Amino acid sequence: MTLAVLLPRAQLTPVLPLLFLVLLSSLTSAFKVQLPIASGSSMSVSYIVDIASLIIRGPHATMIVGAASGWTQSTVNARSQTAAHRTLFNMAVLVLTVQAAGQVYQRLGGRPTGDLSVIAVPLAGMALTYFFLNTVPIAVAIALTTRQSAWRIWKSDFASSASSYLFGAAAAAVVIAVTESSGYWLTLLLTAAPLYLTYKMYRAGRESEARQGAILEAAHDAIVTIDSSLNIREFNPAAEQMFGRRRTDVLGRGVDLLVPPADRSNQLSALTEYIETGGGPLAARRLELTAVRAGGAQFPVELTVARMHGDSRAVITGFIRDITERRTLEDQLRQSQKLEAIGRLAGGVAHDFNNILMSIMGSADLLLMELTPDDPARPEAGEIKRSVERGAGVTRQLLAFGRRQATRARLFALGDIVRGMETMLRRLIGPEIEFEIACGPEPVIVMADPGQFEQVVMNLVINARDAMPNGGRLTVRVEAIDLDQAAAVTFTEGLAGRYARLTVSDTGMGMSGQTRAKLFEPFFTTKEQGQGTGLGLSIVYGIVKQSGGFIGVSSEPGRGAAFDIYLPVAAVREPVSVVAV
Repeated sequence: MTLAVLLPRAQLTPVLPLLFLVLLSSLTSAFKVQLPIASGSSMSVSYIVDIASLIIRGPHATMIVGAASGWTQSTVNARSQTAAHRTLFNMAVLVLTVQAAGQVYQRLGGRPTGDLSVIAVPLAGMALTYFFLNTVPIAVAIALTTRQSAWRIWKSDFASSASSYLFGAAAAAVVIAVTESSGYWLTLLLTAAPLYLTYKMYRAGRESEARQGAILEAAHDAIVTIDSSLNIREFNPAAEQMFGRRRTDVLGRGVDLLVPPADRSNQLSALTEYIETGGGPLAARRLELTAVRAGGAQFPVELTVARMHGDSRAVITGFIRDITERRTLEDQLRQSQKLEAIGRLAGGVAHDFNNILMSIMGSADLLLMELTPDDPARPEAGEIKRSVERGAGVTRQLLAFGRRQATRARLFALGDIVRGMETMLRRLIGPEIEFEIACGPEPVIVMADPGQFEQVVMNLVINARDAMPNGGRLTVRVEAIDLDQAAAVTFTEGLAGRYARLTVSDTGMGMSGQTRAKLFEPFFTTKEQGQGTGLGLSIVYGIVKQSGGFIGVSSEPGRGAAFDIYLPVAAVREPVSVVAV
């Protein structure tokens, strides 16, 4: 509308200089050619061309220059296709800006000359008008898109560039003055070399930005950049996935939304201290902290920070790695090492205790040989022998836990062992619990001690029964599966391959995460005092590890539990007949 109303009043002749201004503004705008003017600052060459055009040709003709500049910067050399409404917005902003700035220049007495002594005040008024009308609409558009404060965006991103607009206007007046005194061709000759060097600098910068953009897009770690006000300025795709937040929703917002409320004060203080002094906890550059996702779930992260100098809008870049899986593996490894140490101790004690029991057993046998059947002391000697046998059972449990029990490993079908125990297991669990054994049609052959695995099944079934005091469903399943590397890494000692999986699942009370963490610790039990020794699952753990397998547990409070035992499948060519044990 502005073009339609005011363009007929424009002085379009001579056409060639005007076309030159249009072409120069369009090219420098499309390729974003900048002139360095101070430490860390630069000035757009297209802006200098616009100011020069306003001085020489006036606001009406310069609308053509502005419209062409807005169109080329949106469409030419763009990384991706720009939406039509964005292109029209850029063109409209520049058309209105140059029209208003030119009107101010003329109202303040500006003339088509490059003499700064004559046009200093009109030139400053034009530059400041151009500055405000060009930056405020852009700040408002960004604020509406990202749901931020327009004032905060303008203040942090645009306010500091006012001096560049004044300097650019002065540069345009100097170029006009040189042109008036030396002619167009000498001016072009003098400005060609700086423009070419600036363009080369631009190309190098674009290539650097392209590499940085590719790194941001491809990085597996979250990369978050914040400014001196602790507002987020960059949020890469990995950060979107990690925190469950869209980039457009977090840009310009405080970094505190990524920090749990309990740690917020300390972590924000550490960030502020590092920004201001380069010291504090973040000076170590690598910290393990707690972060929070969009839904409120907290998770551990490893944070590495880099402090950037010379840019007031982006002073810290944080590289964030989710270490939840690593923490889980570390906990599993510590648990395994702790059980290994206790197992060695238990095995040594069991061996010594077993030697004492064998001595008592031998003495009891000698007494029984010397005592007649009707001797009053014979029942007491028999009780001594039975007590020794019960003690020997305890030592066998300790040796199984310590993985030092002598095993008689052999090939057997795991399903045959489970089916052979069905009658006994049904008696153990009682009629109020629905019991099912599910085995595949093909035998799953493993190399282990059948007697020990009867003990494993027994312990797991008894625990499942105790977890369902009001009845429920208990399932024992045997199957062969192929475990890939992705699934194997969830186990501390798991390797990819083909496994026999024995699953004992129930619909009982389930377990919390704290209980699962201590599940295989010796003497840990959730049963009432006197109802459990806390060795059952420790023994299961020891037997499975001794047989070269590993265990997985899944459970939630109120949703039952499932124990998955993985044993390497034995490679056999012929079916194996299993003798009952």
